[in-house]
Amino acid sequence: MVVTGSLIRRVDAETASPVVTLDSTALANNGNPTLGNVLQALPSFSGLATNPSNNSNGGGIASPTLEGGDGASRLSLRGLGFTRTLMLVDGQRLANPDLNMIPSNMIERVDVLAEGATTAYGSDAIGGVANFILRKDFSGGELSINDGVSSHGDGQRHGATFTVGASGEQGNIVGGINYNKYDPVLASQRGYSSHQYYLYSSGLQAEGSSNIPAGKVTLPAGALQDQFGCSRLTRGSGSGSSLGDYRCFTNADYYNYNAYNYIQTSQERTSVFVLGNYKISDSLTWYVDAFYNHTDSAGQDAPEPTSTGDGWTIAADNPNNPFGIAFCNTSLPSCTGGAYNTRLTGAGNRLHTYGTNTYDVITGLRGNFGKSTWTWDLNVDYGHSERVQKDYNELNVAGLQAAIDAGANIFDQTTLPTSVTDNPVYSKNNSSKQVSFDASGELWDLPAGAVQLSAGALYRKEQMDYQVTSDAILDPETLNCGIAAEGCASPGRGSFNVKELYAEVLVPLLSDAPFAKSLNLDLGIRSSDYNTTGTTTNKKVAIEWKPFDDLLVRGTVSQVFRAPNLDELYDGLTVLNPTVTDPCQNLSAAQLAQHANLCKNVPVGYSVGYAAQITALYQGGAAAGTRLRPEQGKSFDFGLVYSPSWATGLSSTLDFWRINLSDYLQAVSAQTVLNVCAADDASPYCAYINRNPANSATPGALYYIYTPEVNLGNLSTSGIDFNVNYVIPHFDLGAFDPGRFKLTFNSTYTSTYRIGMPGTATQDYAGTYSAQFGNIARWRGSVTLNWVRGNWNAQWQTRYIGTFTLLNAYYDVPGSIPRASATYDSIKLGYTVPAIHMTFDVGVDNLTNRLPPLIYQNGVNYNVDTATYDTLGRYYWARATLKF
Repeated sequence: MVVTGSLIRRVDAETASPVVTLDSTALANNGNPTLGNVLQALPSFSGLATNPSNNSNGGGIASPTLEGGDGASRLSLRGLGFTRTLMLVDGQRLANPDLNMIPSNMIERVDVLAEGATTAYGSDAIGGVANFILRKDFSGGELSINDGVSSHGDGQRHGATFTVGASGEQGNIVGGINYNKYDPVLASQRGYSSHQYYLYSSGLQAEGSSNIPAGKVTLPAGALQDQFGCSRLTRGSGSGSSLGDYRCFTNADYYNYNAYNYIQTSQERTSVFVLGNYKISDSLTWYVDAFYNHTDSAGQDAPEPTSTGDGWTIAADNPNNPFGIAFCNTSLPSCTGGAYNTRLTGAGNRLHTYGTNTYDVITGLRGNFGKSTWTWDLNVDYGHSERVQKDYNELNVAGLQAAIDAGANIFDQTTLPTSVTDNPVYSKNNSSKQVSFDASGELWDLPAGAVQLSAGALYRKEQMDYQVTSDAILDPETLNCGIAAEGCASPGRGSFNVKELYAEVLVPLLSDAPFAKSLNLDLGIRSSDYNTTGTTTNKKVAIEWKPFDDLLVRGTVSQVFRAPNLDELYDGLTVLNPTVTDPCQNLSAAQLAQHANLCKNVPVGYSVGYAAQITALYQGGAAAGTRLRPEQGKSFDFGLVYSPSWATGLSSTLDFWRINLSDYLQAVSAQTVLNVCAADDASPYCAYINRNPANSATPGALYYIYTPEVNLGNLSTSGIDFNVNYVIPHFDLGAFDPGRFKLTFNSTYTSTYRIGMPGTATQDYAGTYSAQFGNIARWRGSVTLNWVRGNWNAQWQTRYIGTFTLLNAYYDVPGSIPRASATYDSIKLGYTVPAIHMTFDVGVDNLTNRLPPLIYQNGVNYNVDTATYDTLGRYYWARATLKF
């Protein structure tokens, strides 16, 4: 067999590669119809993953790294993000790396390799690989139906799978269809997410948006401010056409937009697959794996917030304007009036629907060279993914301006006509074409065994085309488009191709020698020539040493790299709305002078408070005119595998790992730009900060921050994995049979997660949560106990996520904030009725109804980390499976 992480075909199950395997039984015992939720529970996964709990933030963002809501699940090994975790099916890449599209009933096992595997698989395998091995010998038929619901009576999911196959002397063919559907759950249905929570030194506050249905008026300094005794007003009564309708804006007026978000997105998924192989002759076999998946999903946000900063104005002499001043974009010097913010509740909630179609075909020929040990494989892999996003009830700026000019009362926006909204469409197409050839076999014999070689070559081309309707194309001069700025986007298109040569050799050095039952040397090399970044060559050295039968000592040192992907290269300008703390607040004149670039045009006494939402502009590196470099680094793993002969069925592994990366690719965050410039006022990042002119109504306020894709700096992470598998011996108790038990323990300790960026000191994120890198809890673990007795089977599983520190990036409380650990228990009970070939399974997830720890509005809209923790609470599920 081919072991994940190596190109060599061999019989050894334990090699130099630290692989954790989940078989089909382990996947089925979880009861969740989407694979992403199952895999993300493994301790080696952390940081920012995506799953069906991630709601959309709206807008036309091309890059999946910056969005949610499309129903996909993607993995993040070692907290390095899904772009550094390679997902494979039978060792092959897919055009859309969405775990949920893989037919779960056809998976024989999942191999998770949590170390760098560049020499085996090329770019992206920095954190490791999740390789889904499909069944090749399915015969007969299988029908399975599942359903589930939370203890709150919501979040229902249901689905079905149907599979049929046949085998003969010449080959096997199997096909099937999978269907599952998730009902959405509003954030308002859980107390932890019903409001947006902010933390201040004065305590926890359930604040929200100052864009409120009653409107918020910001007055320039002068007589009107003196008259009301404040600079911010809101309509307290009436239609807003009289000054008497207004009063001062207070914190009690904030709008609860959180109540409209989803903590589980709406999604419906249908997959069709055909797998087959045909033996043409004794030395030649044709095979094909074909997949099709269609996913409909939807996110939701509160009704559109808008302000005069979006490009519409209210004339001073407008008959509905009682203030006698113009309302306009106060960041522009030409605007000497006030600002007006409101929320278009009359237009309804904003919906973001996604329709995704993915096609993937892997076909080829494999055979052997005569009667030798050498085998070969020639295959073609074609994949295509198309995603259409439709946003509903987005503001149409021209329509709103026309309505205002025609006499519509914006101060009482519930009377506005339907022409003020628009429904932009964003479409993205990705394709991948690959052809590869490899051969494996024995070279010559040594005293300890045969030297084995695997070598090959491949060519791959990937393309991306992202288009938006004309009303949503961003104007880089005004930062506006035909709709509200948050929905503005830019077309993007590009491609790259790569040619690769690779080889791996296994050299047996010793066998059955004193203190060396076996000693093997594994060497690998891969040369990759990208038309975008040039040629890179990476090598691997691995040692396998068995001093005696019970113990394997293993170690791997490998070079790793990751070429910038299509999104990182070619994404066009997109508006984001991050939350930042501006370091230029409350500075003296001398301090402002020391930070001239950071605080350009900022006056003494400038203050906007904490957790301020601003405008940022994201763009791919090539689109920004930057030649991105590939990430380069090294992966180290040293481990022990102990399977004592005195304890039959017991096996344990201990691995020490470390990954070092340079030229780390990342869309620099707005807060990072501010922090780096604050540390070094001569930093190039200071040029990314754009503030309002000194002669504007709000001098020095952040107009926007440019946040393109860059080679940000260095990353290194290290830790320890400890795993135990124990098939407990069967005890003969006479008439009473207790059944058979199996215990599995997996754990990961993250010792360091260091990020070094230009102009700042290296920071260790291990044991923390940050908006940029997600949850890097030091300790994660799981314990699973399985029981089988006759037709009965059961499972108890406990998952643990350790304590972490919430980094203080947005709040005025001193220091960082410790957060509690979380433990999730789940149970499953199954019974098979042989007479009707039927199996019934029932289970409960999150048995103790554990609530996720609060991280407040720390870069998310749910107050909690949906990439790590359960959001629904206690969940009941059931499944019936018929085999025929």
